[in-house]
Amino acid sequence: MVELIQTLADHIDDVNSCSFSDSLLATCSLDKTIRVYSLKDFTEVSFSPLRGHTYAVHCCCFSPNQTVLASCSTDGKTILWNMCNGQILASLKQPSGSPVRVCRFSPSSMYLASGAADGSVVLWNVPLLRIHRSGLVKDGSLVACAYSPGGNIFITGSSCGDLTAWDENMRCLYSDKAHDLGVTCCDFSARPVTDTLRGIECFQMASCGQDNVIRIWLISYGDEKGFDMRCKLTLSGHLAPVLSCALSSDGETVVSGSMDKTVTIWKLGQTSDSPGKFFPG
Repeated sequence: MVELIQTLADHIDDVNSCSFSDSLLATCSLDKTIRVYSLKDFTEVSFSPLRGHTYAVHCCCFSPNQTVLASCSTDGKTILWNMCNGQILASLKQPSGSPVRVCRFSPSSMYLASGAADGSVVLWNVPLLRIHRSGLVKDGSLVACAYSPGGNIFITGSSCGDLTAWDENMRCLYSDKAHDLGVTCCDFSARPVTDTLRGIECFQMASCGQDNVIRIWLISYGDEKGFDMRCKLTLSGHLAPVLSCALSSDGETVVSGSMDKTVTIWKLGQTSDSPGKFFPG
């Protein structure tokens, strides 16, 4: 049974992104603000709303150590906020000045990836507040990003439909078309799985896009075996573009939300060639 426990109506324009820490919920909006709520009672914390962006805020995310919130905006900036008092720790300007659409911390909180509308991706060194490395995808705007649980690679998704894999030194490991008309979201599961066809340990990642489908990928990377990424499943159940997807920590369940106004929950099979099972939400 599902119970609605709270509706928050403080933003005055579209809400673009939400993020949880253990004690806080952050939301960001086209209204240029980020709002932060306590999970105890869903009241706004004393330093909310956060005002620092001059245009729409597209994405927000907590650092894994939960002390910092990052937000990115059409103004070309990624701002780091202190979650003790709401003060700005740093304002990181995309070198090209292009609108920043997505940002994600590495699992160690050491790095922050920011992806922009011009296809540029910057890997920021968070403690030093400076650029570590930067790169550029071959086409499209960057709209999605996910770090592997090990933190040694991250994946970006573009509006042209490509998924691109990068290592921590911004070396491009893989880039290929994944979704016609564009990628919208991607997400890793935390727990490694075994690829039964090759007998190796790997991680699962879900991606979704404007082509109405969700794809499940098996990804492995190591110094000796190199990088490998292949599609395990293609899930077709939505009648419109899929805007969001998330994998459970054990990698056995994926949830997806679509412009067809449905949320679907998929129970994934345990073998590499399983078709999966479909449960409409």
